[in-house]
Amino acid sequence: MKPRTLYRSTQLAALTDTDRSAIDALGLSTVVDLRTAVEVQRAPDVDLDVQYVWLDVLRDYAMASAVGLEDVFADPEQFETILRDGTAEAMMRDAYLAMVDLGSARESYARWLHDLAASEGPVLVHCTNGKDRTGWAIALALLTVGVDERAVLIDYLTTNDQLLPVLEGVLNGVAQRGIDPELLLPIVGVRQEYLETALQRVVQIGGMSAYLDDIGVAEDLREALRHRLTEV
Repeated sequence: MKPRTLYRSTQLAALTDTDRSAIDALGLSTVVDLRTAVEVQRAPDVDLDVQYVWLDVLRDYAMASAVGLEDVFADPEQFETILRDGTAEAMMRDAYLAMVDLGSARESYARWLHDLAASEGPVLVHCTNGKDRTGWAIALALLTVGVDERAVLIDYLTTNDQLLPVLEGVLNGVAQRGIDPELLLPIVGVRQEYLETALQRVVQIGGMSAYLDDIGVAEDLREALRHRLTEV
């Protein structure tokens, strides 16, 4: 992969001056926002004076705005039963299926790959926490250009190393309220089974090539992406 070409992050709504300086140093040409309309309205990105593309991946998903991490952190007791009985993990797996099957997701991810191939300069893609919708966006880009699935999975799981330490204070606050913070890990982190749920659904469709054909990412576009992202 070409270095300094593709980045993923959490939302860009509350950047400090230090954050802004770090992002400016990347020389971004484009920011791609995968959040829902409600999320964007609640916490709009800081204007970075680059091209901004909004792709509402979960527009067609009934559960998209039902519960957010902010809601869980604000009142963890309300969600304790869901967190304890395995419902949270099931909801996450369902969301990953939605990212493959939903019309809004197929449209958004096709546009993501088209725009990525056509863009010049470094691109940053994000959702709210940069792990699920963004994780699938990056996985798709990497798999499309031929990166080994195991390497894609390793890259995806780095979220747990990079994001969870940032949330340590919030998790400690949950613990002080009498809730085991381990219960939140299924929704604040990522798990191998989540990405594998999406990948298995792609296999059911006929494999990655068939899936890309279905969403309108033809071979010429895949070649353009290989030229854009890889050192060949």
